Amino acid sequence: MSGADKFNNQQILVVGATGGLGCAIARHLQIEGADLIVSGRDEGKLAALSKEIGGSSLSVDLSGAAGRAQLAEAVGELDGVVYAAGVAPVAPVRYLKDADIEACLNLNTAVPLLLIRELLKNKKLKAGASIVWISSVASARGTAGYAAYAASKAGLEASARCLALELAPKGMRVNCIAPGMIETDMADATAERISDEALAAHLKAYPLGAGQPADVAAATSFLLSQESRWVTGITLPVDGGFSI
Repeated sequence: MSGADKFNNQQILVVGATGGLGCAIARHLQIEGADLIVSGRDEGKLAALSKEIGGSSLSVDLSGAAGRAQLAEAVGELDGVVYAAGVAPVAPVRYLKDADIEACLNLNTAVPLLLIRELLKNKKLKAGASIVWISSVASARGTAGYAAYAASKAGLEASARCLALELAPKGMRVNCIAPGMIETDMADATAERISDEALAAHLKAYPLGAGQPADVAAATSFLLSQESRWVTGITLPVDGGFSI
């Protein structure tokens, strides 16, 4: 099934919807018929997105327990959850501040797990629900300057594998997507911190070149849908051949 009937008014929560990937994912799912709840911390972008795609929105800081409880209370029973929020402190470790590392590990690794815990406690995930977390190719490839970010994404994927086993008896599925270099504001900000030569060398590692947010959105749609009903606990690379 494709097009506007693919999700047939299924309730799907997209966290991090004001970022480049989260926004693209929300737009893609709306076209395919999903009834969306979008969440993010940028109130202006969130209001504009909600006006564009419909559904409901909630601007909330999920880094604390109060924000997660607020979100879990506000949503109805969900068919799917996408976690696309995150931060990427890229610098040699000697220059990273404690707050940079702690925020990265919290937002990228702990918060998605804590949010699912909150939704489960409040019985907000339907039997058969699909959970998709956005990871990164950095989880499996060592890169100087990415120590905190890579650790946060490797931890996210490990949590997903464990959670997939835990939730399988309920018919729920948990998967990750590991994008490579995608043309987003976050990628642009990262690129500004390195030399043109280093950026050009990095791009050569992608046989199909840099990707677009739409590429990640399509993969997310697949993992949320019944097309992937027998797929759980995996990390799907969407990286233009980077991981070959």
